[in-house]
Amino acid sequence: MIIWMVAAFFFLCIISVQSSPLLSLNGPRMEIIENEVKTVNFNFTKTDRPIKVIVRSSDAVIFRVLSGAHHNISDGQEGNFSSQIRGEFLGRAELHVFVNKQIEGTQLRDGIDGSNESWYEVPDFVDVVVRRADSPLSTVFTSIVIVLVCLANIAMGCKTEMEEVKKTLQRPVAPITGLLSQFILMPLIALAVGYFLGLDAALWFGFFAMGSSPGGAASNIYCYLLDGDVSLSVTMTFISTLASLALIPAWIYSIGINVIYKDIEISIPFVNIITSLVGLIVPVGIGILIQIKRPKWARFIEKLVRPITVIFVILVFTVGVYANLYVFELLTPITLLAGALIPYCGFAFGAFVAFITKHDRKRILTIAIETGIQNTGISIVMLQLSLPPPDSDIGMVSPIVCSIFTPIPMAIAIISYEIKKRCCTKKDKNNSENSDGLDEGELKKNKVEGLTYHPVSEKGSDSEIEQGIDSREEEKNK
Repeated sequence: MIIWMVAAFFFLCIISVQSSPLLSLNGPRMEIIENEVKTVNFNFTKTDRPIKVIVRSSDAVIFRVLSGAHHNISDGQEGNFSSQIRGEFLGRAELHVFVNKQIEGTQLRDGIDGSNESWYEVPDFVDVVVRRADSPLSTVFTSIVIVLVCLANIAMGCKTEMEEVKKTLQRPVAPITGLLSQFILMPLIALAVGYFLGLDAALWFGFFAMGSSPGGAASNIYCYLLDGDVSLSVTMTFISTLASLALIPAWIYSIGINVIYKDIEISIPFVNIITSLVGLIVPVGIGILIQIKRPKWARFIEKLVRPITVIFVILVFTVGVYANLYVFELLTPITLLAGALIPYCGFAFGAFVAFITKHDRKRILTIAIETGIQNTGISIVMLQLSLPPPDSDIGMVSPIVCSIFTPIPMAIAIISYEIKKRCCTKKDKNNSENSDGLDEGELKKNKVEGLTYHPVSEKGSDSEIEQGIDSREEEKNK
């Protein structure tokens, strides 16, 4: 009797669970452009009881369900129904289906429609990707950035004196310390900041790419203005630029895919990454050849570094901002915090590593600057050419935010250092004038009958002064 009762119970459970329609979606992934409206079709099998259906977006900021959010399936009905969605803002979200009767594979979800009715989530969902419409201005902006980065790299090669690099490498402790700080410390800092702040995968990947792209030419200028070791700075920039060809793809392949994008299916074309890096490193070699073969050309090209930097900054904050206005909507407090933490932690930890490895003040300053300052141009180009939309557009926000915060401590340090130098110089000048006035007063005071008393110098002696006075008396008597 007990066996029959157990069997009847399982039979009723099977009927109650599997006799309901199994909803299937018409595709696991859908791509849509901002403000575009698309139709999503669903189909269901024959049902032996009425079922209510709700279709909902997991993030209404990314896309909205315009129509077809609620459906009623009658007893014995089969066929399909549809819902219309509209892309709101670039990003990724999911389209989920909920039913008010339990079917196979569903999970109970509370608070779906604000009532006490039980709702069950269908396991299958549509991954909706919203991207920006293609913009000619954005394409022009990216092309100009590539050209400016190539010109800046040629100029960097022109001012890289290989003799100085060889001389610096003869004492390899400082370059090795800097290289480890740039390619191990900074990527780990970017990875940790993105993890603890809970950043979106695309933003996190953008910050990670920025942290893995050392070699910013601005670091050489900062080292010069702060009286750092310019030879070490140029050497570290040169070495990190060459090393990035292998180390950046290694970091992106090991961490970018397996950690940051572990829950998202995305195709990262590593051929594009390597091609873009080679295309940005070759100009450095061209600059070095110009410096060796045509030194006059090299000196002229070196003068272009500052104008190119100014043009790049102006371009980013004018054409770049206008072509990428969406960036402002992604500038949340968390994103701004991440953009400040990564370079500032780089400065601090770079200085700490240089300090514990017992470098002098100039080299500690240089290693700190080279660690914290990243190559914004390389990271932007790499993200634009390597990631599919919308991740490429979202990820580009990260290096832009870092580039906003990076110069702030450098500017404060340079202004403070210049004020300190000027104050010290003025103080030394005043002390010198006071000492000169004191000497003149003493000379006048000690003039007696044509004789002048000369204070004893560090190299003089009392006997030498007396001999000088006696000689003057003999000349006067004659």
